[in-house]
Amino acid sequence: MMSFLELYQRSLLAGILTAISTAIMGVYVVFRRMAFFGDAIAHVGFAAAAIGVILGFSSFFSALILCVLVSLLLGRISRRSLGEDAAIGVLFSLTMAVGIVLFSVAKKQRSLTSQLFGDVLTVTNSDLLYLLMITGIVVFFNIFFKDALVHFTFDEDFTRLMRPKIDLVYQLFLVILAISVVVGVRTVGVILVSAFLIIPASTATISLKDYRWAFIFAPLLSSISVVLGLLLSLGIDAPPGALMVLVQGAMFFAALFLRR
Repeated sequence: MMSFLELYQRSLLAGILTAISTAIMGVYVVFRRMAFFGDAIAHVGFAAAAIGVILGFSSFFSALILCVLVSLLLGRISRRSLGEDAAIGVLFSLTMAVGIVLFSVAKKQRSLTSQLFGDVLTVTNSDLLYLLMITGIVVFFNIFFKDALVHFTFDEDFTRLMRPKIDLVYQLFLVILAISVVVGVRTVGVILVSAFLIIPASTATISLKDYRWAFIFAPLLSSISVVLGLLLSLGIDAPPGALMVLVQGAMFFAALFLRR
């Protein structure tokens, strides 16, 4: 166990921070039936990172800026005309195609692979700092606005009446969600980051009667999956991100079976 901690210390910390931030935000995503929102933002971030590479900018900050802007745009579109899933569908495939084309034109196949699949084993101290900051923001946001957002989800009209500034809270939620996804992409990649948002939160919500416990149970389950995924990758030499998601999937189906 000591050798495991020494070998994977940075990766373990990065994975757990990703698990906490994405799982907490994922509970809201599940409640609001925004399952594809994380996927869409991750794909936008993928295209934005490619644009950053082409123009010589930081791929992380270009992805961060564009994802925040697109998340706010999606929120506005979905609330005015289309449903959230429909608005998301407009961007999903197009941004993926743009990213692949741009990375290919720039001859950055290594960056392409890193963006698609992530690599928790190669996180840097800067990555850890970003993860620590966003996790702190997510926890702080959850402490102060959890009930307001949940009530907004289930009874929008009444919440608007009681909390006139709820739209501002919702926009802040979209911004934090976008940042969580962008930072999570560095750890588990575009393809798997939505699993970290959806699976632990879904498992928690079907396992518990009181929604408030889901905000604790989901991060716990996701953190356990990180530890087990890293242990399994050490034993069978397989990508840790994929193994983490497999563990999350096993937890979900176990909870679903036990519930029935």
